[in-house]
Amino acid sequence: MFYKAAKLLSKTAIAFGFMCMVGGCSVEQQELFYLYEALGLAVFAVGAYALEYFRMLEYRHRKRKIREAREHARREAA
Repeated sequence: MFYKAAKLLSKTAIAFGFMCMVGGCSVEQQELFYLYEALGLAVFAVGAYALEYFRMLEYRHRKRKIREAREHARREAA
């Protein structure tokens, strides 16, 4: 359950970062434009990294569960 919530939050961060980058184009002041672009890029990068990290954790968790099930079945058969 944790992985689903974390993946949802990271996808939300990716979308928010993209919206900040696009929203920066409508700002007339150059300083605000760079601020929006930097914020958008940072949030987008963090969201993408978090999404990949939680996908990797979920994969490890799934492999560990399969390995434990195999070991349990092997012990039961012996």
